[in-house]
Amino acid sequence: MCGILLHYSATDDFSANKFKLTDGETSKHRNLTLDVNYQIESSGIISPTFANIAPKVYDRGTDFCFYKALKHVEMFSSVLSLRHPLTRQPYTEKNSRFILQFNGELYNEEIQPEENDVQFAHKLLQENDGDVIKTVHYLDGEFAYSITDVEDHKIYFGKDVLGRKSLLYGLSEDNSELYVTSCLPDNASLLKQYTFHECKPAVVYVYDTKLKHLSEIEQQSSSEDNFHVNADWESNTSRTEEHVNHILDSLQNSLEESIRKRIFTVFPVQKAKANYAILFSGGIDCTLLAAFCALLSIKSDLSPKIDLLNVSFSNLRAGTDPSQTPDRKLAVKSWKHLQAKYPSVQFNLIEINITYETYLEHKARITSLMYPKDTVMDLSIAAAFYFASSGYGNIVNPDGSRTSYTSDCKVLLSGLGADELFGGYTRHERVFTGISNQRKRNLKNKPQKDTTHYDVEKDLVPKLRDELQHDLSNLYIRNMARDDRVISCWSKEVRYPYLDMQFVRFSSEKVPLDLKLHYDDASGEITRKYALRLLASKIGLDWVAGEPKRAVQFGARSAKMEMGSSHVKGTDKA
Repeated sequence: MCGILLHYSATDDFSANKFKLTDGETSKHRNLTLDVNYQIESSGIISPTFANIAPKVYDRGTDFCFYKALKHVEMFSSVLSLRHPLTRQPYTEKNSRFILQFNGELYNEEIQPEENDVQFAHKLLQENDGDVIKTVHYLDGEFAYSITDVEDHKIYFGKDVLGRKSLLYGLSEDNSELYVTSCLPDNASLLKQYTFHECKPAVVYVYDTKLKHLSEIEQQSSSEDNFHVNADWESNTSRTEEHVNHILDSLQNSLEESIRKRIFTVFPVQKAKANYAILFSGGIDCTLLAAFCALLSIKSDLSPKIDLLNVSFSNLRAGTDPSQTPDRKLAVKSWKHLQAKYPSVQFNLIEINITYETYLEHKARITSLMYPKDTVMDLSIAAAFYFASSGYGNIVNPDGSRTSYTSDCKVLLSGLGADELFGGYTRHERVFTGISNQRKRNLKNKPQKDTTHYDVEKDLVPKLRDELQHDLSNLYIRNMARDDRVISCWSKEVRYPYLDMQFVRFSSEKVPLDLKLHYDDASGEITRKYALRLLASKIGLDWVAGEPKRAVQFGARSAKMEMGSSHVKGTDKA
């Protein structure tokens, strides 16, 4: 995982600038606060915007950082090394026309054990004769990048098909100046100088430095083309148990493979106390991840330590203590069951308790990191992930006592994507609420308030399918870039097993719609994420299979933290 910062200026000459820290020296300065004006021996041309952003980029990867200057292009990269060997960035090779900045992880099978992601991407680019579109399309993983072609005078940048990493760009009014960055400046006046946009997924942006023109080229397939949500729907009685079990077996295999790729490719420079961590509410999505991590480790004859990071807030407005939040209670319950079910695996439950004062102390930083997202709801969600990923909390001991503990895992697993893929939101359930209410009133012999005729297959199924397709196609806008920025500021990387390309494709195309949002016509009951609940029961996680969905901001009580905010809407500006 890395931080990317690139600045092009048609009028400035950066070629005299030198970085003071020599190769590898940053490994001795893990706690340094990077002062760009000090670290770069400057000829006087250091943009205030560049200087403001660089420390945030450094926070994303504290194993290595480097500044590289060409005549009109300056780049700053930070590196969190999670795959051998530690590879410096910006990356290039002798006689190569390309300079790469790469953030993320690749899971292509051809990557050799001694080969780093950025080395593989550069080699592939050379093999494809500099065809950036073809190269990016072939990469399998969660990533963002910038590629500077010094011969063709072009700068390419973009994200993977789902947009799982943060990358933004900003242009000056006359198009003579370009920024490509993982983070934004926290200075309002600097933000106004450029129009910053979050990069769209499945798009390769091309900036021609000769023409001062930015163009967008769609990859060979977009997320909607790649992942077409099927509309297969059958009633309760027509789908056989054998067919359902076959689907669940395939679903389990696909999810296990996704998790395997993400937990067996973790080789940090500094060995952590645990192998990796899971952002853990105790709910079905993250508990499934924890269980499959355990199963995979047992199959591989490993006895790992896994940190379960659970965050809860002292919410003065709601009058709640962290120990009493819904997520904390469920996390403790799920942790105890996991320990009993998989005794050879050490699950460390880390309780991260956030006081109101601590929240206020960090609020400005969270608000800056999540921008351009700026609503009350964004803040409440971002705050939960920000503090959870910090790892600062108390470990729950077997005897129930608590000891101060810091999780230093560099890789975090997130359950993001499960709700979008399997119908986990209220808006999905709402599609069937009308017909559900009618059925329940019929069973109770109550007169109908709603006399609408609902046709399940002609009206409701297509509507549900469209909702799920829209959610999948717009994931990058709603969640991932924001979450990436607030998590990565701790020099940690978040990985999304539910958003693995192969798993998303299988879930979209092969899992029937009625196994995602299940409607029982006999009782009128609606069950969200039905397939995941069946899968949980299948592997013995019955205690969590029936747990209702809670949004993180409500489960952790990070929503509406401040007094007098009870009537504030989630869409209001934070």
